[in-house]
Amino acid sequence: MPDTTAITVGRQELYDEIWSNSAAHVAKKYGIGYARFLSLCKANDIPLPPSGYWTKVGFGKPVEKTPLPGSAVTTVTLSDINDSQHADDAQTPAGSDISSSAIPDGVERIPLVTESLYKTPKSPYNRETLYKEIWEQPVTEVAKRYNVSDNAIRKVCKAMNIPLPEQGYWAKLRAGKPVKQTALPKIKTPKQELLIKTGTARILHIKNNALAFLLDEDREKILGVAAKLRVPGPTVQMQKKVADQYKKTKDWLESHKDGQPRQYGRGYIEEIPFMADTVSAASLSRAFRVVDALVKATMPYGGTMTYDFQFYVNGETVPFSVSESKDEIPHETTKAEKMELLKYEEEKRKHSWASKPKIPQYDRPWNGRLCITINGTLKFRDCKEYMLEDRIGEILVALYEASYPIRQARLAEEEKQQKEYEAQLRRRERAERYNAEIAKTEELVNAADDYDIACKIRAYVSAVESNGVPDDQAAAWIQWAREKADWYDPTTARKDEFFGVRDHKRAADRKKLKEDYSW
Repeated sequence: MPDTTAITVGRQELYDEIWSNSAAHVAKKYGIGYARFLSLCKANDIPLPPSGYWTKVGFGKPVEKTPLPGSAVTTVTLSDINDSQHADDAQTPAGSDISSSAIPDGVERIPLVTESLYKTPKSPYNRETLYKEIWEQPVTEVAKRYNVSDNAIRKVCKAMNIPLPEQGYWAKLRAGKPVKQTALPKIKTPKQELLIKTGTARILHIKNNALAFLLDEDREKILGVAAKLRVPGPTVQMQKKVADQYKKTKDWLESHKDGQPRQYGRGYIEEIPFMADTVSAASLSRAFRVVDALVKATMPYGGTMTYDFQFYVNGETVPFSVSESKDEIPHETTKAEKMELLKYEEEKRKHSWASKPKIPQYDRPWNGRLCITINGTLKFRDCKEYMLEDRIGEILVALYEASYPIRQARLAEEEKQQKEYEAQLRRRERAERYNAEIAKTEELVNAADDYDIACKIRAYVSAVESNGVPDDQAAAWIQWAREKADWYDPTTARKDEFFGVRDHKRAADRKKLKEDYSW
């Protein structure tokens, strides 16, 4: 039997805990499923922090705390049993509980990757600092400080809208004449990306352990955004990248009524824009608004869309596509097709080679039902129960969910490549050592051959000497022969008057004595 001990907490105390920590942490503290806890707060009229509240708190930004409204209820009764064991939660959709207790043991927990795909190198120049330096010293002196040319500093100032002293400024200053310093103009801050459309938090139809690989805080952020995410209407401005692509695709469809790309020259086929061949013109606006909602929801956490319109979330590129299904209805023969058939029958009576016109058996018109496919396997379709707009939160979670196996596959592939690279290095190192050993061994053999020759010469000289006392001519030859033996001998390496020092390590054919015909 499960423990059904009730826990009673003061309504004001519960409100203070929620706003000083978070609803997810308080639910975890009391052992209550998150969805169950939200229902209890709603039933007892306890307000919850809005989406983005904890992010602002983390960055030290001002936040507004919703006051606790008056109520006759002073205490809230909690239960320390799980949602799955509570009779009141029998109708709660699967996956609505996002408490940390749903995370299985042994799952790798990683922080949310919020690094942008398109990073720009940090500039070494601070606008205010550079402006101050430019008006304190000539540009040539400032350039030396940054180890660049004065022309480079002028270009930086132009790019950052920093005014430079006019010609003659420093001469007037040295002469003690009055000079005027141009104030640093204010620059227009770039337009921030449009905010996502949100609504009242709703229960997400997701697995209990969805996003289990994320840290609790990051998991709570994504699930919180997903629960409130909504698809904007047609009057809401899209994110610039999405809007540009929408216009490009729309213009392409208007100029290609047949939906077929044009061919230019031999083998070159026109590129088809994103969704131009998978969604009808009538459904295009709706499809891009769904994409726009997802893009805006991921952007605060480093998400974006790649150049080929795949989603980049949690540091990984997730394959993503939108398509529209088609109906299959029997084809009704048109008047023109009937005329072609009559013409065919007449030609068939006259000629056996008459070709029958190709009339389709079925027509397949677009039916307006969209389908989103994530990573080639996860699919969300329009159906009788819901539209894609109703599942936008689940689609967002699925994007992040898909990023994890992609990350694992990428890391496994990188590890495999690293091991192959290291194995290749080891093979190369062994080959180099092996080849070096061959070279050393051959050098040893070559030197030993020279030593053998030296020993043979000395043995021959000894034999000559044993025949008796040599005359003067014989004595000179013996001395000469011994010197040649020393020249051959690698242990003595004597330098010869004509041949210099012998390279004993070289092969015999490369040490062969050759006559000199240079004269």
